Amino acid sequence: MADLNKYDDMSAKEVLKLTKNRFLLLPDIQREYVWSMDDIEKLFESIVDGYPIGSCIFWKTNKKTINEEKPNLYFFLREFEKNKSKNEKAPEVYGEEGDYYIVLDGQQRVTSLNIALYGSYTSFKGGRGHSSSDPANWIKRELYYNLDFYRIIADEEKDDEHLPKRFTFLTEMEAMEGNYYKVKQLLGYDTHNDLLRYLISQQYNEAIQNDITRLHTRINSSNSDGLIHYYCISENTYDEALDIFVRVNSSGRKLSKTDLLFSTLIDGWKTGKENIERLLKSLNSKGDAFNFSRDYLMRLMLVLVDAPTNLKIESFDKKSIQNIKDNWEAITSALEKMVDMLVSIGLSDGFLSSYNATMPLVYFLYKGGNFKSDDSKKEARKFLSISMAKRLFGVASNDALRNTRTTLQSIDVKHTPFTLDMFKNVVLTGNRTFKVDEADIDYWLDNYTIGKNSYVILSLLYPELKLSQVSFHQDHCHPYVSFEAKQIKTLNLTEEKVKEWQHKRNLLPNLQFLEGSENERKNKTPLRHWIENNGNTIKFLPPNISLDQSSFDDFYRERRKLIKSELLSIFNIQSQQFAPQ
Repeated sequence: MADLNKYDDMSAKEVLKLTKNRFLLLPDIQREYVWSMDDIEKLFESIVDGYPIGSCIFWKTNKKTINEEKPNLYFFLREFEKNKSKNEKAPEVYGEEGDYYIVLDGQQRVTSLNIALYGSYTSFKGGRGHSSSDPANWIKRELYYNLDFYRIIADEEKDDEHLPKRFTFLTEMEAMEGNYYKVKQLLGYDTHNDLLRYLISQQYNEAIQNDITRLHTRINSSNSDGLIHYYCISENTYDEALDIFVRVNSSGRKLSKTDLLFSTLIDGWKTGKENIERLLKSLNSKGDAFNFSRDYLMRLMLVLVDAPTNLKIESFDKKSIQNIKDNWEAITSALEKMVDMLVSIGLSDGFLSSYNATMPLVYFLYKGGNFKSDDSKKEARKFLSISMAKRLFGVASNDALRNTRTTLQSIDVKHTPFTLDMFKNVVLTGNRTFKVDEADIDYWLDNYTIGKNSYVILSLLYPELKLSQVSFHQDHCHPYVSFEAKQIKTLNLTEEKVKEWQHKRNLLPNLQFLEGSENERKNKTPLRHWIENNGNTIKFLPPNISLDQSSFDDFYRERRKLIKSELLSIFNIQSQQFAPQ
């Protein structure tokens, strides 16, 4: 039993049991749960690395006091839906005996542990044409440990912009397509040794064993190595408890590296924070929404004022900070124009796999260039498509930003239209370039499944579509469901061929742009029926090829040829071997 008004420890497992049995409650002074999936993922990073996650403040009381004081109390969330979930109100009269804990500080951490270990996080997938009122557009995810984390981190060619997460929220389908361990499984092991025997039996390497067993230990520990270190208030009344809370309360989340750099930037700049937050809000509300972050903006400012691009304290010296303040209006204008241009070519967060790739476009505008002509917008789209398709701003991103900036510094951008050709001589780390060759196109066709990368390639193949004005979906020519086991078994294919087709159904040769409402009408309709009976067509439709699914191999091969020919033409490439792999 805890001493009066002193710090004590409790295991996370015990705390979450109290939330389940409704002996751990929230008062009405607490704000709503606001943490993102990324916040929870970082919390678990801290846990396995052995870092403290902050102290809580609990008021320890009993049924009699609660019934006399009648505070407004609420139960903890477990199955969380972003922007929809509300804490359920507790009853006004309690009848069950026992120790009750009212969480005065620590709600976000306790709720996050509850979601990760016992519940789920549901969020709206967003994007044009997706109604928030449709349940199908709300995605439920659970927390997983990435079993490939250390292998990818050790790879010298890893993507700097999209470093792998050790912990990540995934749907069940996403988890099945990778190599992950569901964090909830830890709760099935009572002892460290039982868990370790399982991990060894799965032949997980030592780093993985250390991470998972460390997490298990900290979840179950009720000493100083555990997760719930709390200040226990045992006053007789709610008012007395709140008074102590006010006197001992400290701030919650620790400052990140970006927070510290941000504080350096706005020191002495009275309107700095307000300006930056207003700008981010404006940018992210444009078109079908974006997700520009403070990290992005901090690095972009360094790029624009010709400072070192590394996000380090020394990059934000007095000269750089003064340049940012003096040129804030120009920075804002260039960034707003760039995002308006993205909207005009149909891009949004859902189809932008590299935000860093947009920085040279902002720099071009900042130095006096413009994207007023349709040709310049097409060239910007090609630049972004190549940058994202080849991950040019992911691996060694600082090198990519420095080199593209140096190139633009050598050009009179005020009198030179933007073209992809500007960067033809830029060579990045690993001999990567902005040039596209036949091997690149073959790689895209054979590897890019439906998603952000396939979208940018399709946007090049469908230049006539007004992507900024009409909702176009990525549609499967031969419907996705027609490759499911129940549908495809009538074709008597080998197991190997079924797997091959199920993979190819999501690749570019079986994808097209289709207006959103039309895509919903097409849905599960077989391709031949949709074309022959409904009078429709698709771009790059192979001539003299059966549209029955049984001829999928022929359709795929011939449509791949047509798409490849178009991409070769777009990038002015003379084919050396015009034959699919």
